This record gives sequence, structure tokens and C-alpha cells, in this order.
Amino acid sequence: MGQVMEDEEKAAESLMSNMETAHSPSPIHCCWLRLPHLAAISIICGCSCLGIMALVFAIKAEERHKAGHSEEAMYLGARARRLIVASFAVWFAVLFLGPLLLWLLSYTIAQAE
Repeated sequence: MGQVMEDEEKAAESLMSNMETAHSPSPIHCCWLRLPHLAAISIICGCSCLGIMALVFAIKAEERHKAGHSEEAMYLGARARRLIVASFAVWFAVLFLGPLLLWLLSYTIAQAE
């Protein structure tokens, strides 16, 4: 009877430790949840063509992460992040640097006359 109890306890401990490792979040788990959302925001609030590419890579990264291919998922996730940043940078350049360059051009033309 004592041997059966010990075996059952070991089996229960083994099952619990397996469940904990299966459900424990990986160190990059939070980023997988945000990448598609950030990519969608970069489509709306950034350069949409780069945002669409970022969304494609973010979805691919999420699928690879769920499939257990963490190395591919990290590569695709990093690529999606770079495209998201590039999307916002291009939009920032168009919104703020474009008018500044037009003002400088008009100023130089006015000085030349």
C-alpha cells in the first residue's frame, strides 16, 4: 500500500511539473501578443505598405512560435519589429520633415530673389 501511494505521489508531481513547464510563459511571450497589434497600428498610423509587411511577418512569427520553432520565430519577430519601426519613422519623416524641407526651400527661394 505504501509503495502505491509513493508511486501515485511521484506521478502527480511529475504531471504537475510537466503542466507548469508546458504553460509557463517563455521570456518573449509578451512580445508575441503585441507584435500583430503593433503591426496593425503601424498600418493605420504609419506607412501602410511597411505596416502590411510587418503584419505578415508578425503573423508568421506567431505561427512559428506556436509550432515550437523558436529560432525562426525570433528571426521573423525581429524582422517584423524592424518594419514596424521603419513604418513609424517614414510616417514621421513625411509629417514633420516634409513641411520643414518645404519651408527651407521657400526660404532659400525668397532669399535668392
